This record gives sequence, structure tokens and C-alpha cells, in this order.
Amino acid sequence: MDNVEFVYMVGMDEADVARRLEEGFAGVLSLANDGVAYGVPASYHYDGAENRLLVRLSDDGESSTVRFLGETEQASFLLHDVADEDGHSWSVIVCGSLRLLPDEMFTETEINDLFDPVSVFDEDVADVRIRVAELTPTQVSGRMTAPGQ
Repeated sequence: MDNVEFVYMVGMDEADVARRLEEGFAGVLSLANDGVAYGVPASYHYDGAENRLLVRLSDDGESSTVRFLGETEQASFLLHDVADEDGHSWSVIVCGSLRLLPDEMFTETEINDLFDPVSVFDEDVADVRIRVAELTPTQVSGRMTAPGQ
């Protein structure tokens, strides 16, 4: 391993982790299905006062991520970025229980205010149901490139 390049990382303090969560808008939600990992990009909103992460999902009834929620005891949500031209990077991982919230909890206007526009692939928009899940953090960790790297 003499010729492999390494970058040293350090832990982020709580204020930096909270700032990254509050400033971000998308990450990767990881779930499980019968022992098989399943990760999907998702729009989110972090509510630091309530200590919860709201994740917007779309449900077309067939290939929906929603079907994996009942199989997942603990979900994880990853935010990450290469921050600048020098390759300095950071990541935040939030782990915890995930539950679907009632549809009537959010109006369409609130969904538009909290989240990015919904990405639609092969689905007919009329068939897509917007769902919001709440991830209650039990563990939050952050890492960043060490100063001076």
C-alpha cells in the first residue's frame, strides 16, 4: 500500500453536522429488503428543533421504495459532498427508525416548500402518490477532510 494515496478524515462537531443537515436538500436513503440493501436518492428536510429528518418518497404502487419501509428495522440516510477544487470532502450519516406519516399531515404547498421537485421516471404523474417518512435519529455522525490536507 506504499503507492496508494490517503486523505485523513476527522469527526465533525455537532454544530457542523447540524449545519450540513440544515443546508442540504438531497441524500441517499438506505433500506433493507429480506437482507438485501436498497439505497435510493431522496429529497429531505431536516428539522433540528424536532430532531427529525423528513424524507419525501414517491409511490407508484409497483417499484416504490415505500414497500421496503416495513422490512427495515433501522434506516440510514447519507449526505456527502466533495466540497472544493482541492478535493476536501465531508459526509453525514443519520441512522434511526423510519415511519410513514399520514398523507393529510402535509398540503401540496407544504411539500413544495419543504422539498425539491419530485423526479418522475417512467411513471404517469397521475399514478404517483407523494409520501413523507420521518426518520427519528438514534445515531448521527459526520466526517470531514482533516485541516491541512
